[in-house]
Amino acid sequence: MSVVPAPAVEVPRHAALEALADGFCMADADYRVTYWNAAAERLFGVARDDAAGRVLWDVLPGAADPRVRERIARVAEQGTVLQLTVLNDRELFVRHLSVHVSALDGGVALHVRDATAEQRVADQYDQLLESIRDGFIAVDREWKIVYVNRSAEVLVSLRRDRAVGVELWEIFPAEPAYLGEAIRATMRDREPRHLDALYPVGRVFRGRCFDVNIHPLPDGGVSMLFEDVTERIAREVELARLAAEAEEASRAKSRFFAAVSHELRTPLNAIVGYTHLLATHTYGDVPAGAARASERASVCAEHLARLVDDVLLLTTLEIDRLPVFRSRVELSAFLPGMLPHLLQQLEAKCLAFALEVPDELPALETDPERLRQIVTALLGNAIKFTSRGGVRLHARATDEGRWMEVAVADTGPGVPEGDRERVFAPFEQLGEESRTDSLNRGTGLGLSIARQLARRLGGDIAVRDPVREGAEPESGTNGTGAGAEFVLRLPLG
Repeated sequence: MSVVPAPAVEVPRHAALEALADGFCMADADYRVTYWNAAAERLFGVARDDAAGRVLWDVLPGAADPRVRERIARVAEQGTVLQLTVLNDRELFVRHLSVHVSALDGGVALHVRDATAEQRVADQYDQLLESIRDGFIAVDREWKIVYVNRSAEVLVSLRRDRAVGVELWEIFPAEPAYLGEAIRATMRDREPRHLDALYPVGRVFRGRCFDVNIHPLPDGGVSMLFEDVTERIAREVELARLAAEAEEASRAKSRFFAAVSHELRTPLNAIVGYTHLLATHTYGDVPAGAARASERASVCAEHLARLVDDVLLLTTLEIDRLPVFRSRVELSAFLPGMLPHLLQQLEAKCLAFALEVPDELPALETDPERLRQIVTALLGNAIKFTSRGGVRLHARATDEGRWMEVAVADTGPGVPEGDRERVFAPFEQLGEESRTDSLNRGTGLGLSIARQLARRLGGDIAVRDPVREGAEPESGTNGTGAGAEFVLRLPLG
């Protein structure tokens, strides 16, 4: 029995369809080709005349697969998009075709677009998603998982070959509830969301902590990016624990100084008192050497008492618990009243002293005891480091009456510009490093405490070069040789 070949069919040509860059073909109810445009010839490698009248499955690459035929029949009814990967054996390259199948009266129409370039970009994105350390999961609009990267397999113990095609909620944890709510909200309103440090409940998550970024996808689905922050959170918790321990240690240190300060002061005051009685022959005549030794012991005890007070005060300042009691202070009456014991030190070193406080200065609203401590520290520092010349204390209102300046200028060796911040650091002193006589040099706490007190009162202390009037400055190897001026600035009002 001979086979009768199909009669030759002349495929018509339509100008608009021939002008398309995409392939277009039609088939009748028996899926025999009735139209085949020039772009279809190029995409499928089949000439128009060869395709005419033939069954679609014979000329459409990949359509010989029964599953493809079923899909084409199904999408013809639904009008959806069918993706095919086509290998052109003659030209030895792979083409990715996007095929849209739609139903016609008595047949189907296929609109075919070359999606090779788009697929290449998609492959690049796939490679990128596979290379990142964060887990990536994507679902479509029907909540079916469509993509799981390699990191997600590791982080959430989710095998992609078993997850793809499965509904998300079948494997996703119910807790914490706000994670599922955030994913559903992004699916609904298409707004991205970020969740910090959450612990999904479920065996696959293995008690790990994640930051989760949720983003809408162009096809209507959503993507979830899981960043494993378990180690970071553990470090933050550890740092918080160490910070709490350090804070508690600081409080314990402060409590210790507060507790022992009275116990230290009591015997020191007794030593000062008894050595003074010995030096003044209250208990009878003592040898001259013993009197001098008593005086020296008294000076040492007073120095140690000041050191105890300074360390205690510095510790109190560090924890910001120093009480401040503000009242009205008239500098024209306040400053002269605090000078007697300092004038004795000036006279002992043969230093000149000048006090310049205009009577018309406005009053300060500040803590008088703290102000006394600050000015005493500045004057004591000036006297200590000035061996000839003098010290000047003056006050004035500045910046249109908004600030009060109380300045102490000396004729000592000065402070180099590069050291004008360092002198305010605790235990920092300028001078010869090899000199360890703290009784004469001090402890290096006075200026540090003075600045912190000034800031506690809302002001500050700075160092500048003084304006000289008459007194010859002292030269020194560790300073500028022009003296120094420490300026206390406090707010008025």
